[in-house]
Amino acid sequence: MKDYTMTNIYPRTLIALSLLFTGSVGAQAAEPQCLVLGGSAIAQAISKTSLIASLSGSFAGGARAEIRAETKTDTGMVLEMEHHFYNSTGGLLNTKDKAILTTIEGRENIYMLEIRYEIDNASGSYEGYNGDFNSYGLIDLNQGTVVLRYKGEICK
Repeated sequence: MKDYTMTNIYPRTLIALSLLFTGSVGAQAAEPQCLVLGGSAIAQAISKTSLIASLSGSFAGGARAEIRAETKTDTGMVLEMEHHFYNSTGGLLNTKDKAILTTIEGRENIYMLEIRYEIDNASGSYEGYNGDFNSYGLIDLNQGTVVLRYKGEICK
């Protein structure tokens, strides 16, 4: 007959509980930590290929954009770009991007703008985040200005 006294059950119970706790902590650590993004930006060209922007919302800081290549299309143009987003808590996101500019009929050098940002590097308060997010708005090449909204979710 088995002995089910407290001295035999207690060590087994502790082992079972510790294994259960360890498994649940591991499951929590494996879940991604995500950041929902949303806000707006107002940008100004500072040269033919560089823009700086003031951002509100999730990024609440600024950005610098560099145009790396420009391709004319039947409906406007495509820009290959890089962005450097920074926030007030020391976060920095570097992205590689494709901007699609679509002609607005009757508005010379003013385009609808859509950008998909793909995170290339993240540091500071953004350390470990990756993924992509999007923006849409207007770009006026006559004035060198951009107004847009951004949104998305990035995770680590």
